[in-house]
Amino acid sequence: MVGAEPGRAVTEVDDVVDVVFGLDGRAVALDYADRLWRELVERLAWLGDEPGAGVHPLAGVSAGGLELYLTRRARLAVRLNGLRAGAVGALAGHRLDLGGEVRIGPASQRRLSPATVLYSSFVSVGETDESRFLAHCRDGLATLGVRAPQLVCGKARRSVGRDGEWRGFSLMIAGLGPEDSLAIQRTGIGGERGRGCGIFVPHKSIAAVGEAWIQSSEKET
Repeated sequence: MVGAEPGRAVTEVDDVVDVVFGLDGRAVALDYADRLWRELVERLAWLGDEPGAGVHPLAGVSAGGLELYLTRRARLAVRLNGLRAGAVGALAGHRLDLGGEVRIGPASQRRLSPATVLYSSFVSVGETDESRFLAHCRDGLATLGVRAPQLVCGKARRSVGRDGEWRGFSLMIAGLGPEDSLAIQRTGIGGERGRGCGIFVPHKSIAAVGEAWIQSSEKET
């Protein structure tokens, strides 16, 4: 069974949740995202067909080589429908080869929390031009009923997998009300969610997002 966050029972009311696993490992390949998704789907075949399922980026730093050194805060976090939380908890105990071995620890469950500022380290919508990228993101938000938020495009991103590559940018969205914030977190923006793209997390301020961009830039080759 997947446990709830301390002091709170997670129920079916939480239609989208993060299932968070401890992670034991030293370093993985810098471009690990495709390999991680494939390893997870190999162990849970249904995950590859689960609508909206996504995997958060791993917390780590790089010295400019081909390795990402995992920090103490590194966790494997899978965002998906809360009704699937118990099933994805079966990943606990598995070992993954991500260009370096990691072991998946026990799972806990975390509900989404509204925030006025959201951040994603990598959003991929099929655009490499910043202005077209932002326009595409605004159109996507409009389909969710989110109107006139503040969008700030960050560093260009690129990732490579077995079947090709995907590109995009980091993105901050500010000026959100609670309902819009949760809607964006549930749905995300763009594709490749299983490979860490388009997954938004709360930030306390624009300054905090700036710090996240600095930390994330350390991972670039």
